Amino acid sequence: MGVSMGLNVRLGLTTGLASLCLVAAGPCPRDLAGPIAPSEWGGDHIGLTISDAGGALEYDCASGTIDQKIVAATAGNFTALGTHSPGHGGPIMQGEVPVRRPARYDGWTDGDQMTLKVTLTDSGEALGTFNLKRGQTGRILRCL
Repeated sequence: MGVSMGLNVRLGLTTGLASLCLVAAGPCPRDLAGPIAPSEWGGDHIGLTISDAGGALEYDCASGTIDQKIVAATAGNFTALGTHSPGHGGPIMQGEVPVRRPARYDGWTDGDQMTLKVTLTDSGEALGTFNLKRGQTGRILRCL
């Protein structure tokens, strides 16, 4: 088999597999590996602003930071470290320093939707799992 015939067979096989994905199972999974682009994400009780350096989160009565670039693996999974700051009702007092606890943000995204689990790393306490959509504003209820 010559080089050009072997190349034609491989190209035909690749094209055939791609067609099989479209006909039999719908779109083939895409490679989601890489940094998540700067964007706004929102869901019930959470808002997330992703930047090139990490992210900022707002919850009903708390806030948080992601202190490193958020990079997804091929399947869209990611883990990032940052902080979580519980809030309180009423005004912030002059000179008040917010409590910052270390947190881990484990997530998954397909580029349009995201699931985010927040865990305090100093205690292992799971704070919750949130569903977010890209381009939406978080629906947050401020604490009283």
